[in-house]
Amino acid sequence: MSSITDNNPLVSIIMNCRNSQEYLKEAIDSVFAQSYTHWEIIFWDNASTDNSAMIAKSYGEKVRYFRGETAIALGQARNLAMAQAKGEYLTFLDCDDLWAKQKLSRQVRLMTERKEVDFIYANYYRVIMPLADNLILGLQGRQPEGEVFGFFLTHYPVNLQTVMVRMDTIKRLKVKFDDTLELAEEFDFFMRILLKSKAAYINEPLVIYRIHQNMGSRKLQYRYPVELDYIKDKFSKFKDFNKNEYRHAFKYFEANVGYWCAKVNMEKGDCRLARSRLVPYKFINFKFFLLYLVAFLPARVWKFLHRYKLQGKFQ
Repeated sequence: MSSITDNNPLVSIIMNCRNSQEYLKEAIDSVFAQSYTHWEIIFWDNASTDNSAMIAKSYGEKVRYFRGETAIALGQARNLAMAQAKGEYLTFLDCDDLWAKQKLSRQVRLMTERKEVDFIYANYYRVIMPLADNLILGLQGRQPEGEVFGFFLTHYPVNLQTVMVRMDTIKRLKVKFDDTLELAEEFDFFMRILLKSKAAYINEPLVIYRIHQNMGSRKLQYRYPVELDYIKDKFSKFKDFNKNEYRHAFKYFEANVGYWCAKVNMEKGDCRLARSRLVPYKFINFKFFLLYLVAFLPARVWKFLHRYKLQGKFQ
């Protein structure tokens, strides 16, 4: 065990599963390979019908297995798993992704050394399956630290698998996942923490994030703009949210929501509705003005340009 912390605090690892047998063993193996060994996996099986349960149970008592008999929204499932966590720090690993061996040790050390930090995120690799050896660095250059809420409203760089949060902070702020959210539940949860907390960033890829046809987020992509629109309204009503302080950042966030709504409209070939989504934000910057102009062209042109020219600028 690594001797880097005060009494080596327990780390709780939330793994939410719904028919995830394909990559599950590799994901769990990457936890068992950690150089920091004082951890527990909270494995929440969201009514899987494949071999996920058998795989998870084969690892013994360090994988605490729980099962829901009916499928529920991911936000609700994450809350049920989080309620079982016993650790001082909370982390997350989806069942198709991998951790680098030093992931926990790097983050526990940082949490121990910087008591003012409640939230840690890190760089990561993206890999588009089945090209497993083609690693693409997720983030370029240094990322913001400290009070990051305003910046994250405009450019959100966090990958769920890279995060570590203090459990005391979650309890102090009385923050939970939104039970109704399926796709943007982590963004909503983390942003409510970061509204009143400080973040640290590790500029080192600690995760391999797999992108593949069967991943749940791809299947639910159509929900993303709807959920972001809902979150936008929630943020504007927070009693601790100073709309004047974050006025410009919030306007950019609204524009991004408009973009995602327009993207869905263009995928359906509805250029007119897409333009109506973009018109309030066309003068925010050149990118949004360009998107507005492209929405006057046939939908196939939007799709082509988005795939080859605009990808990554509005994530």
